Amino acid sequence: MVMFLVIGGSGAVAYTALNVFFTKSGISPSLSIAITIALLIPPVYVLQHRLTFRSGRNHLSAFPRYVGTQLFGNLIAIAVALAVPEPIKANPITAFVLISAIVAAINYGILKFWAFRHSPAATG
Repeated sequence: MVMFLVIGGSGAVAYTALNVFFTKSGISPSLSIAITIALLIPPVYVLQHRLTFRSGRNHLSAFPRYVGTQLFGNLIAIAVALAVPEPIKANPITAFVLISAIVAAINYGILKFWAFRHSPAATG
């Protein structure tokens, strides 16, 4: 859990910083989220796979599950951004800190119990 908080926290700081930058640059909050997750998924995946969950699941199985988990959590974020873009634009730092915390909480359980869970041993 500590490594998830360190790696996830670093990812959340980058997520917040990039989203604030993109939003203040005139990009809509929902598009900003899409761009940011595309940039952050690969490096954060590698760190979470190797260091946080020390997963033995191969990348062909784990990476699509990780991406699916991130997309699920961030679809919630995008829905919020589409529903209330003006408050996000007015205070993007607070908004994206809250959004990243919600996404992290949702994603932790899914990653731990599904995406990075060791695959069952083959029976033969």
